[in-house]
Amino acid sequence: MSALLIIISLAATVAGLALFAKAVRSILAIVRLGQADPTRSNNRGERVKTLVREVLGHTRMRKWSIGGIAHWFVFVGFGSLFLTLVTAYGQLFSPEFAIPLLGHFAPYELFVEFISWATGLGIVTLIGIRQATRIFRPARKSRFYGSTAWQAYYVEATILAIVFCVIALRGLEGALAGETSWNWHYALSWPAVLAFNGLSATTLKSLIVLVAAIKIVISMAWFITISINLTMGVAWHRFLAFFNIFFKRNANGAVALGQLPVMLSDGKPINFEDPGDDDIFGVGAIENMSWKGILDLSTCTECGRCQSQCPAWNTEKPLSPKLLITSLRDHAFAKAPYLLALSEDQKAALTDEQRAEAEKTLIGDIITPEVLWSCTTCGACVNQCPVDIEHVDHIVNMRRHQVLVESDFPSELGGTFRNLENKGNPWGMNSSQRNDWLTELDFEVTVLDGPIAPEVEYLFWVGCAGAYEDRAKKTTKAVAELLHRAGVTFGVLGEG
Repeated sequence: MSALLIIISLAATVAGLALFAKAVRSILAIVRLGQADPTRSNNRGERVKTLVREVLGHTRMRKWSIGGIAHWFVFVGFGSLFLTLVTAYGQLFSPEFAIPLLGHFAPYELFVEFISWATGLGIVTLIGIRQATRIFRPARKSRFYGSTAWQAYYVEATILAIVFCVIALRGLEGALAGETSWNWHYALSWPAVLAFNGLSATTLKSLIVLVAAIKIVISMAWFITISINLTMGVAWHRFLAFFNIFFKRNANGAVALGQLPVMLSDGKPINFEDPGDDDIFGVGAIENMSWKGILDLSTCTECGRCQSQCPAWNTEKPLSPKLLITSLRDHAFAKAPYLLALSEDQKAALTDEQRAEAEKTLIGDIITPEVLWSCTTCGACVNQCPVDIEHVDHIVNMRRHQVLVESDFPSELGGTFRNLENKGNPWGMNSSQRNDWLTELDFEVTVLDGPIAPEVEYLFWVGCAGAYEDRAKKTTKAVAELLHRAGVTFGVLGEG
């Protein structure tokens, strides 16, 4: 029996690790299909600090209190319990096996047991949250709407089973060691030790080998499953999230909002005064995305936090930030064989489905115009994403392509674009009227038409809305009044 369990465990291990290595190579090849982006590797020291702070501190997940705490323990357990898997391999050959130095070190054993119980409680909590959401917030109201349910349940069941195996093995080990009273070595697994006390040494050894084999097979089955499902973000984010957070837009950890990124083509800023013939404007095909963009797609966990906070989705618009990302991801991975086929033999080997996927248009077939233009670019999705996906950047880049290359945009924007082109503002008003609001103040404001004078402390950037739009002008005048009363010397830009 032991020999059979050893064979099964080792065979599962070979299959699991081989498929996992192949899957990693495939994902790396797909990410490399993206365009260069040299802005992602600057200030590496600051990026490391951000990575440590966000990962260990669970800075985004903490916003969800109970769920965030539960996920933190599951996250810690995933890495911390790796040595219990190493122990299981040793127990296949010798039930009394323990990791040298650490194996019988009471603080380590207490840590393993605490993390095991905490991980188990955490995963049960997460399962409960998922079920409660399904019952009390059905259909579109659920942040899990549109997520691949079986993948989440499979990952949760796997973790729960691993925790059960760890606690069971601790109880069997204590019983085999002849423990008859509570002690720190089995502080949190003592009920399991009592449950197995009274069994013969032969039976205990056989059970240890059996449970160790089950633990290994479950672990390797997980590797096999995720390796044949490359879009299984709920599992792959455990590896990819570290890289996605490290290579986020802002090295200091700030979310990817505010100023939009410079439009790049082949990793270089586009010179709009003299663009190159082969410059790519925005994203019109999945391969036009940067490598970081494709990494974003691969990292999505389908948790739906972005979806739950999206004002477009919550007002019955067709846009779900989550479903947009997963649609792009599925398309990227489905089209990848076509993009990676370089030789004639490789192209000839493509299936009809792969060829059909390559012919689909990004905007139209994969993402509908209604979805693309429903976004308000408020950034709620970016603020909520626990793995730092930059939804707004991707949406804006697709819009850039539609406007600059396809001249395809909602009719409502036609007038706005004409006004911007002709007058430099969305309202189509003359630049000579930009500072008309100043005449409504009872004090003088410096108008800057050249270098800022030394006596001017601050530049008050009014913007188009603040200068032209009647409601916004009230705010502009109020801010100017406050600055004046506070004794702050400031100026505004002239008409140019």
